[in-house]
Amino acid sequence: MTMTDDFAPSNVEPVPAYPVVFGIPLTPTISGVLLALLGLGGAAYILLNLVQPEWQKYQELQAQVAEKEAQVKQTEEINKQIEAAQKDLEAAKQQRQSVLSLFADEPALDTLPLDINRQIDARNAGVDKLRQDKLATCPAWVRNNIRDLEEVVGDLVVRSRLKRFTPDPKLSGVVTDGSYGSLVNNKLKREVINVTVEGNFNQTQSILRSIERLQPLLVLKDVEFVVGDGTPGKVATSRLYEIQGNMLRFLTNCQPEPKITTTFRLEALLPASQTEAAKANLMVPASAVRKPTDAPAPGRSLVKP
Repeated sequence: MTMTDDFAPSNVEPVPAYPVVFGIPLTPTISGVLLALLGLGGAAYILLNLVQPEWQKYQELQAQVAEKEAQVKQTEEINKQIEAAQKDLEAAKQQRQSVLSLFADEPALDTLPLDINRQIDARNAGVDKLRQDKLATCPAWVRNNIRDLEEVVGDLVVRSRLKRFTPDPKLSGVVTDGSYGSLVNNKLKREVINVTVEGNFNQTQSILRSIERLQPLLVLKDVEFVVGDGTPGKVATSRLYEIQGNMLRFLTNCQPEPKITTTFRLEALLPASQTEAAKANLMVPASAVRKPTDAPAPGRSLVKP
């Protein structure tokens, strides 16, 4: 036994031998680090080769789902727009029908003379009684000669009547001159009628108002009022007097009622068909069509509301 062996510690454990890789002993610490690195690498490999493709596939599927949902939503929106458009179309049709109902039609034009004449005759209610009451206030010589006197001085009480109702085919036809605005050109046609009415002031006013209230859309133009019956050279109004001694007495309560003769052009507006509009455009030269700024002034209306 040597001295070295005598002084060597007896409790020292032998150093374990670790495998060496590339000159590096694989101690537990180093092995743990290497194993961790290998785990990270494996995780990265799995992430890149397995998880990421599946994630991309999931993202694509999610995008497709979102696209389909957007298409469904867009389809619903389109359907709502279609429904709204259909409702607007129905409302426009109803509004168009309401507007067209304001205009005249062929049957209404056929009965228009009767309708106007009926309105005129309605203003004669009570005329006979008014004439009798007024005649009762007149002297006997007036009562005995009233028919001859009325031929000269006029009716004691005016009876309204339709004196003339004459269609004017030259002025009738499809509206192309912008007289009612350029927007209705080729959409409306007019039937023009020359009318003459007789009556006192109240009757005339009432007749014109009643014509404006008739169902067809009627326009009165070129309204003219003449006192009397309009006969040229005839005195419009005469007065009754009587001589008492040397005095000339005016018969205050026994005078003929002033008669007013009213003439006007009546235009009944009707919807024009496409055939009528096309035919009118062929017949009317372009130079004859007025611009909106050249439209004539609307017909005068002397009827107070």
